[in-house]
Amino acid sequence: MKKLLALSVLIALVGCAEKKPLTPEEQWQGYCRSVGNAARTIMLDRQNAIPKEKAVEHADKIEDETTKKFIISIIDEVYALPEATIRADVESVREKVRSEFTAKCIASPHEKMPDYKPF
Repeated sequence: MKKLLALSVLIALVGCAEKKPLTPEEQWQGYCRSVGNAARTIMLDRQNAIPKEKAVEHADKIEDETTKKFIISIIDEVYALPEATIRADVESVREKVRSEFTAKCIASPHEKMPDYKPF
């Protein structure tokens, strides 16, 4: 019984340990995952017949310029796709857009971390 108690205390202490701070590269990759998730959501909105004007109106409320540029470019590309393409296999199209924009974001040069809320 004492071993079980000691083990549970040890597990609790390990679980409460501080996480190491993220490197700038890890922070950028986290940001880019959020951009990719936003691209997936924009595609979902397109598939659900949300007009481009509404998407742009919503994007214009973003205060961070880096994020705003990414989102506007995503909207432009997603809404330029033919209707047949976005309806072919809805889930795989969303996943493709998510991975494409995550990769584009990671490959893009950056000087500072954008101010964003994880998506």
